[in-house]
Formats: sequence, structure tokens, C-alpha cells
Amino acid sequence: MFELSRDSHQPLVDQICERVTQLVRHGQLPAGARLPSIRKLARQVGASPFTVVDAYDRLVARGVIEPRAGRGFFVTQRLLSAPLAAIEALPELGSDALELARQCLQQRGDVIAAGSGFLPESWLLEAGSAGVLTRLLRGRRTRPWLPCPAEGLGELREQIAARLVQHGIAAAAANILTTYGASHAFDLLARMLLSPGDAVLVEDPGYFVLFEQLRAQHVRLIPVPRHADGPDLAALEAAARAHRPRAFFMQTLVHNPTGSSADAAHCHRILSLAEQFGFALVEDDVYGDLYTGSAVRLAQIDALRHVIYVGSYTKLIGPALRVGFIAADAALIAQLVQRKVLSVLSGSTLLECYVSEVLDSGRYKRHVEQTRARLARLRRDTRAALASAGIEFEPAPGEGIFLWGRVPESAPVAELVRRARDHSILLARGSLFSAAQGCGQWLRFNVAHSNSPPLVQFLRESLRAA
Repeated sequence: MFELSRDSHQPLVDQICERVTQLVRHGQLPAGARLPSIRKLARQVGASPFTVVDAYDRLVARGVIEPRAGRGFFVTQRLLSAPLAAIEALPELGSDALELARQCLQQRGDVIAAGSGFLPESWLLEAGSAGVLTRLLRGRRTRPWLPCPAEGLGELREQIAARLVQHGIAAAAANILTTYGASHAFDLLARMLLSPGDAVLVEDPGYFVLFEQLRAQHVRLIPVPRHADGPDLAALEAAARAHRPRAFFMQTLVHNPTGSSADAAHCHRILSLAEQFGFALVEDDVYGDLYTGSAVRLAQIDALRHVIYVGSYTKLIGPALRVGFIAADAALIAQLVQRKVLSVLSGSTLLECYVSEVLDSGRYKRHVEQTRARLARLRRDTRAALASAGIEFEPAPGEGIFLWGRVPESAPVAELVRRARDHSILLARGSLFSAAQGCGQWLRFNVAHSNSPPLVQFLRESLRAA
């Protein structure tokens, strides 16, 4: 009844739990039935009593069995329900902004995640390991189970400030607030800076989740066209003059979705316009570590006077590590701390200790360098493969995770995305990245997921048919 496999990769504890659960579910161990004692089952399956104790504890926690003092373990009287039916995917997978975000977070192994915003799992694991957690528990650092200061873990804020100084951004720990990733940072800033009806400038194309966050604050989104060398300066000045915006959200380096980076001349002119028209600049530098060469950032030039700088370690270390930060004037940081307490109370000491350890060990620096080189190689190959299938690209090659490709006018993109879903391919429609609902013939491709022969073949056949 309880035979186990010694050749299986599945641990004995899990085998015992699975076997007991099956016997209960199929009625071979009815409600109220008594299970073998710990020692008896250990002898029967050739395992240690500690293994059986662990298995029984897990089964009790799952409600499969229950302990009775002095008598042993019995099948619980509560009938086990059948597993819940899987929720079907929404019919227009990838066609809605929030649904696309949900699908990107799922990281399903059976889907070609061409439209995802995350790196493959195997890439992320290289930045950290179980050894990092072991060092956290045994090392000199803050105990990860203690409460986290509202402004963030002190040692991590010091490390972030030191890295910003290396980028030429004058910052100290007092200028840093940690957040649950960049999305949390944007939400805090939107709630702090904006009121319903305010005009807010955004790049077009730009980050689609940010658009939804801003719309939730009932502000007016004013799109500014984004080109290979940065935002359209004439359009930016005209929008600032006409709408007197409260803020401009932009990505200076390794732009999502185009992969482009603004040049120094654009950065200086944007800062001049912000000072002239009195709007705040929120600089999204989530992907900035992937930029090759000597970078120019708004915060580097401005010294955090008009610029509020947002960064994150989620994209490169791993999506589960929701750790980002805001760098800004110390007075604004103090206000944001209060807003953070009201929304999430504080961050996670465990997550922030983990990131701190990865930064301190030198792993992050090595991981970024390796990822940058790997993306550069893949970018060339992926771009060539997609171009051979009929996707058109701008001459500027760009950098980082994303490729921004145009689908020929003869191919309806909505139908292409729908058909891709039927082939277990996730595509990201360009219109989701446009606040003006433009970019209808564009798609965002993740370099690390889009050099897939089935994807290239699907696009080639679909575009040829169109």
C-alpha cells in the first residue's frame, strides 16, 4: 500500500504525502481510518521515523489527516474536494493591458513568451542561489525575519546610494526609499504628485502598465512621441506650453519597448523645459544597467532637483524579488515614506537583505555584465530571424531586452495575436504601449524568448498568407 520508489527524483516525504492523499481521495483510506504509526510506517517503507514525521506533519497541515492525542493519526472526517477546474484564459490573450501583464507574470513553460517583459528563469537564477539565503541566516547581516524600516533596509539604501554615486548621481541614503518594485514606486509617486484632472506627459510608445496606473488616478495622459534619440523635443515643448503638465514620466536609457536611449542633448533640453514650465521629471531607469558605454541620465545632470529617479532589481535578479527604489530630494522622500506606511506599512526585510547580499557579493555586477553580453548576441540573431519572417525594424539597433518590430499593413495585428495564442505564443500588441492608441501595426518582442523556430515559422507563414 505504501511502496515507495528509491530511484525517483521525488523525495520520500513527497512520495508518502502523495500516496496517502491518493488513497484517501480514491476511498481506499476512508474518513476516520487510522494510519500506521510513525515507527511502523518507517519500517514498512524503509525510511527514517523523521521522514514519516515530516510527511504526517504536511498531511495534517493540508487537512488530509488529523492527530488524536495518544491514539495516532486518522483520516480527517472532512471530505476532500476534487481539484478546482483550471480557469480558462481570457479569449483575447495579450490584447488587454492588464491581461498581458498577468500572462507575463505566469511564466508558463508551454508558452513561447515572445511578448513577455521578463528574462528566462535560467538566466535569473545565475544572479542568486540558495547559498545567498544560507549566508543571510548565518552571517553578520540584519536578521531577515525582523520588521523592515519604512524607508527601507539601511544597508541596502547605503548600497543603492553608493551605486548612484558611481553613475554620477549625487545621492545619500536619505535620498532613497525602497519599494516593492518599480510599479509600486510609480503608484506611490502618482498618488503623491498628481490630482484628478492633472495633465501628465508620457512617452508614446511607453510602458503600458504605467499608463493604467496613471489612468487610475484620473489624470489626463498627454502623449509625447518617442524617437531613437529620445522624446520629440518640439512635441514636448508644445505639450508643456499647451497643457502645463504636473509631471513627465520617461525612460532615458534602454527604453521599453523600443530599446532606444536618449542622447545627452535631449537630456539637457528636457531638463531646461522642466525648469521653464515647472513640471517634475520621473526618470524610469529599470533597464539602465543593460546600457553599454558611458550613459547620460537626467538625474546625473540635475542632481535630483527636478528629477525623481526610479530603479529596480526585479527585472535582472528575479521577478519574485519585488525590490525597487525611489531616489529624490530628501523632503519628498520623507513624504513618500508616510505614503508608503499608509499603503503597505513597510517592505520585506528578507527580500531587501537578499538583494543587499547579492550586491555586496559582486554577483550582481557579474550577472549584469553576462546578461548584457548575452542579450547583445541574441539581439542580432533574433532581429535577423524575425526580419526573415517579415517583421520590419528601424535602422537603429537599440539595446537591452526588447525589439520593437512593425508588422506589414496587410496583416491585421489583432488577428495575428489571437492566432498566436492558439499556437501557445504570447505576443504583445503595439497599441497597448501607446497612450494615443497608435502603434497599431507594431509588436514588442523579448529578445531572450523570440529566437524560437516555432515562433519564426508561425510569423513567416502568417505574414506570407496575409
